Amino acid sequence: MARETSASLTSWHDSWADVSVAVVGLGESGFALADTLAELGASTHVVSAASDTDRETILGVLGVTVHPVADDQEVVERVVSLNPDLVVVSPDWEPDIEVETLLWDSPLAVWSDVEFGWVVADKHGTRPDVAIIGGTSRGPALADTAQRFLLHAGQRAARGGLDAPSILDAIRHPDGVDVLLWTLSDRQAWRMGHDTTTARRPRVSAYLVDDGEGDLEVIQAVYTHTVESCIYQPGSLGERALQAADVIEGARAIGVVTDTPGMSDLGRVDEVICDRAFLADRKDRALELCTLDELIDAGFREPSAVELAIGAMAIARALGVSPEAIGGALHAGGWPEHK
Repeated sequence: MARETSASLTSWHDSWADVSVAVVGLGESGFALADTLAELGASTHVVSAASDTDRETILGVLGVTVHPVADDQEVVERVVSLNPDLVVVSPDWEPDIEVETLLWDSPLAVWSDVEFGWVVADKHGTRPDVAIIGGTSRGPALADTAQRFLLHAGQRAARGGLDAPSILDAIRHPDGVDVLLWTLSDRQAWRMGHDTTTARRPRVSAYLVDDGEGDLEVIQAVYTHTVESCIYQPGSLGERALQAADVIEGARAIGVVTDTPGMSDLGRVDEVICDRAFLADRKDRALELCTLDELIDAGFREPSAVELAIGAMAIARALGVSPEAIGGALHAGGWPEHK
C-alpha cells in the first residue's frame, strides 16, 4: 500500500493530507523537508540520531513528530517500525552505505530528497527549468558561475543544494523562479540511482570530473533521465558514465574541452572560447563566447578554472543564454578568483 500511495504523488497539488511521511535526518535540509511536508498537510515524522532542540521545538509547533534515536542503525529500525506511506532521505543523514542500504532494501517506499524536490517543484503551476549538477568538489563553483551568466541574461536563477540553501527555499519562494541550479553531493547522486521509478526530468545535467575523483554509477545517476543537454568532459570517466546512462531520447551530449572543440563541444581555439554545440551549422561554424584574456581578467586563470568557466558557459547556453550575455557577464565585474 505504501508504494501505491507514493506512486500517486506526482505534484505539489496532489492530496497529501492522508499521507504519512518519515523524513530521515534533522539538519537544515531535513528541517526544510519536514516544514514543506507540514505545509502540504502530510502526517510528518522526523527520525534523527542528531539532536537539535530549536528545530525540534519549531517542528512540534507545526505538528511534526520528532523521533530521536541513538544511532544510524536505530534510525532504520525506527523508520521501518513507523511503517509510513513514504520515506524521504535528507542529505543531512550520511550513515555507512551498508546501514543506509538496509533502508532502501526495506519494503517501504523510499525517495531521495531530490525526488521529493522534483515532485513538488510545480508549486506555482509549472516546474522551472532544472539543471542537476553533480560533483562534491567542483559542482558548487560550476553552479555559482553558471548562475552569474543566467542572472546577467535576466533569468531568475536560484541555487540550491550542496553549499547552498535548501532547494525547497527556491521552490517555495512566493514569486517562483525560472531556473533551479541544483548541486548534489555524491551521496545524493548515489541515492538518485535507487529512485528506480523516478519522475525526474532535468533539462540539463552536468558533472565535471576531477583527477582521481568520481564513481561511475554516481555520475551515471546525475545524467539519468536528462531531457536536453548532458554536459561532460570527453575522454573522462564522465563520458563512460554518460554512455551508460538512461537519458531521454533526443538528449544531447555536450563536451567541455580546453583545446579545439569538436562538434557539440565548447572549447578553445587559440585565444578564443568557442561554442560548437548550440548552433545549427555546428559542422562548419563556431560561435565566439569570449576571449581567454576576458576569462583571465574575470579571475579564471588556471587551466582547471578555465575548464570550469567553459562548463558553466555550457550550462548557460543549454538554458538559452546568448553569447553576448556571456561576454557581458564577464565584463560586469565582481567575479571571485577561481583556482
